[in-house]
Amino acid sequence: MLKRGENVKLYAISVDPPDVGKDFAKKLAADGKGEVNFPILSDPDHKIIDAYRLRDPAYEGSQYYGIPHPAVYVIDKAGKVAWAKIESNYRERPANDEIRAALDALK
Repeated sequence: MLKRGENVKLYAISVDPPDVGKDFAKKLAADGKGEVNFPILSDPDHKIIDAYRLRDPAYEGSQYYGIPHPAVYVIDKAGKVAWAKIESNYRERPANDEIRAALDALK
């Protein structure tokens, strides 16, 4: 998806504590699905999740309240959201070609 030498930074944000994110990254690498070569940031207090209004209301009242909708944001050099895709189904994710097109549009 990324081009060689491309100056792009990737981050994942999770409600899980840092140790859970590290274990998840190790599990993916061990399963042969590739290493996670970007930071998985922990947001247990939902500060970032709530700032982007991603908290999924379907979990309200349950032990999982605070789980966000899956989302991908492309943020430009000025710090503005240039593209976003938010899914309502946690099993769906934006396609790589959609993200690539958003990155190409920044040029």
